[in-house]
Amino acid sequence: MPWNQNQNNPWGDHPGGGGSNQTPPDIDEVIKRLQERFGGIFGGKGGSGDGPSLDKGMFTGIAVVALLLWVATGIYVVAADEEAVVLRFGLHSDTKGPGLNWHLPYPIESIEKLPVTRVQRLGIGFRDFGEGRIRKVPQEALMLTRDENIVDISFIVQYKIKSVENYLFNIDNPDKTVRDAAESAIREVIGRTMIDDVLTTKKAEVEVETQQLIQAILDEYKAGISVTTMKLQDVQPPERVIKEFKDVASAREDKERAKNEAQAYANDIIPNARGEAKKMILDAEGYQKEVVERATGEADRFVRLLKAYRQAPEVTRKRLYLDTMQEVMSKADKVIVNGSIAGNVLPYLPLDRAGKVEVK
Repeated sequence: MPWNQNQNNPWGDHPGGGGSNQTPPDIDEVIKRLQERFGGIFGGKGGSGDGPSLDKGMFTGIAVVALLLWVATGIYVVAADEEAVVLRFGLHSDTKGPGLNWHLPYPIESIEKLPVTRVQRLGIGFRDFGEGRIRKVPQEALMLTRDENIVDISFIVQYKIKSVENYLFNIDNPDKTVRDAAESAIREVIGRTMIDDVLTTKKAEVEVETQQLIQAILDEYKAGISVTTMKLQDVQPPERVIKEFKDVASAREDKERAKNEAQAYANDIIPNARGEAKKMILDAEGYQKEVVERATGEADRFVRLLKAYRQAPEVTRKRLYLDTMQEVMSKADKVIVNGSIAGNVLPYLPLDRAGKVEVK
């Protein structure tokens, strides 16, 4: 039945009877009739026009203010070290960076703020309660090495968020996920390492291998986490045998020290010995060359002297005599003065050779 034929038509009958081309009722008249019908809801008297009623402008204003307040609830601020994930009916809609942002108000959209640049710290094998209060967690710290020894290890894992979507939707408890992955990784690495290497020389290698393995596990989970640091805090044998292990470690350190001292001595002696050997070889080679060249020169001189002697024997013989006497007398510690001229010369008295002057 059409509205204009309904006796209970809230708009009332159209003037001039029913018909599609009739003029619609005045809006003020419609509002007045609604106020009369539903006035009881707003504190008026239903069906009567003399009771108090809600003004149309006031109703509109309240609605507008309520709408503005609802829209304003969508304004939010993202800190410099955060990113905000916008969820629309629980599904990921957008990711916002630092600054002032707006989202469709609840219940249409909501946000989750995550500290993407903050490095988060997690202790494995111990719990740090601050102010120097630390409690060991044996079920995390004790693990088996390759040579079937038990070692007590505590370490720290530092990580930060690299994908807010994966971090928020792919894992339920980030700290527990990182802790479980770190514990699994360190047990695998320690399980293929000898206890002596863990306690002494291969700590850095254990840290690098463990960090890489933790990252591989988290990437396989698509956890959206980047491991920045894995640092061993305390590596030692179980408390009951720690004294014996310290004795072994001291003996090993003494061995290494003695080995290093011997190596230093060898590094000093061997180069010196090699230098002396090289010097002796060079001296011998120089002496050999000198002797050969001297002998060659003497032979050449003798050959030339022989040629000269054959050409003038008497002259050569006298020259040889004079040269020989000059060489011999130059070495004698004696002064000889001819007697025929001894009185005509000044007295000669060499003080450094007193008693060695002879007058003839």
